[in-house]
Amino acid sequence: MAGLVASTASTLADTYPQQADRNAYAAASEAMRASAALQGRGQDLSTLGGMVANEMGYLTLILIPLIGLHLAIAFTRGVEDSGRLDILTAGAVHRLAPSAAGVTAAAVTAALTLAFSTFSLLLMDCPVRGSLLYASGLAIFMLAFTAVGTVAAQCCRDARTAYVLAVGFWLVSYLTRAVVDVRGWNATWANPGSWPAEIRPFSAAPPWWPWLAFLAFTALLFGIAALVATRRDQGAGIIAPRPGPASAAPWIRSPLTLLVRLTRGVGAGWIVAAGLFAFAFGYLTQQMSDLTSAAGGQVSNVDATLTVFVQMNALIAAAAGLQISRWLAREETSGRIGHSLAAPVSRTRWWTSATLLVTGWSLLLLSCAGLFTGLGLAAGFNDWSYFGQGLIATLAYSPAVVLFAGIAAALSALSPRLVTLAWLAIAWGVIVCLRADLLRIPGWARHLSPLDWMGSVPAEAWDRPAAALMTVLAVALAVSSTVIYRRRDLSAG
Repeated sequence: MAGLVASTASTLADTYPQQADRNAYAAASEAMRASAALQGRGQDLSTLGGMVANEMGYLTLILIPLIGLHLAIAFTRGVEDSGRLDILTAGAVHRLAPSAAGVTAAAVTAALTLAFSTFSLLLMDCPVRGSLLYASGLAIFMLAFTAVGTVAAQCCRDARTAYVLAVGFWLVSYLTRAVVDVRGWNATWANPGSWPAEIRPFSAAPPWWPWLAFLAFTALLFGIAALVATRRDQGAGIIAPRPGPASAAPWIRSPLTLLVRLTRGVGAGWIVAAGLFAFAFGYLTQQMSDLTSAAGGQVSNVDATLTVFVQMNALIAAAAGLQISRWLAREETSGRIGHSLAAPVSRTRWWTSATLLVTGWSLLLLSCAGLFTGLGLAAGFNDWSYFGQGLIATLAYSPAVVLFAGIAAALSALSPRLVTLAWLAIAWGVIVCLRADLLRIPGWARHLSPLDWMGSVPAEAWDRPAAALMTVLAVALAVSSTVIYRRRDLSAG
């Protein structure tokens, strides 16, 4: 995050060196109020710091909360799921110590983000007070969603359910903020997703109420998490899991159908979340496009705006497939896959089923996102001819999504602990999608994202040779991962 702040500030300082240039930027940004759906409400845009905060909004409103949620759940419920806390808490350890340790580790990350981001802005000659306030805003925003993740971790029995609950909260907050910002409603006080923009770190008299709101929100959630942690049993949560049937359904007769049964809840949650995101931004496309009276200008600007949304659809689909891949990796490290392979089930059959499952969920989610994008476009423009445009543009990125699944499969085949590295590819895809032009990322670096191979669909034509190449690479990775998986030892079981 500090690196993104530094590169954004450096690029903006070079692009808008004079105060007249920054005034022109502020005027243009205020005329494009609909862009606030993605980057939040811009404040003090005639200053370099205000420009940095505005342009970073594309990433910080997505990455900062998700980082906070992930750290909280991984360092609390994730550790508890591993069984290691059973050993630690058998000694003289306070009931709150494991949760407090996890929260402390997450808080250190927030503190380092504050320190490095402040230093980055000071190097660009931003005001000391404004730099410190902006970086502190990033840190407290991360800490607030760390508190959200901590509550979800205490309430749910496993990390997977906690992720679904916490990400669902973030998604509702993000979409609500987008609607409020685009409509210009005076309701920013009601949503933690709106508070970072209200901090106004580079204004002459920044308000105090967002800080008080963040502190109260964070303290309340940490208090709730502590209360639940002191009252629940080890390995349990206040949301009781639904007991399953005593015997398997007749249709569960193969590894593939078993895996479908085990992952259908997570897959359905991802589909609902992606559908809400896709419909909301499909509906807002008209307002976010710089519509002019020129006949040719409308279509081109709509396509440019839609390109960002359909690429985000593809990245969400890839993220869903990666989460399922990580779940399969944890099944191996827990030893449960070893029990399945002890039966008359070959490794090839099991691994092929797992690869098909990840790919199938990713493509299903992409298709649903395209469907909801088309519905949102049709509703926003009140014209059903836009429905097919949203669906087809989203499905054009199917080869890239399949390649992401192949990358996750190859890493997991090498070692179940390496599958987490696939998040780097998705994170880089988000940066290229949202900020490639601003950060002046060179062409070779943009091409490290599979989405860039396809071209900017629908603003540009679909690159058929690139689609064929990605499909071939995905198949090659799937075959290679099968060979590797057959030859290596299981990590457990």
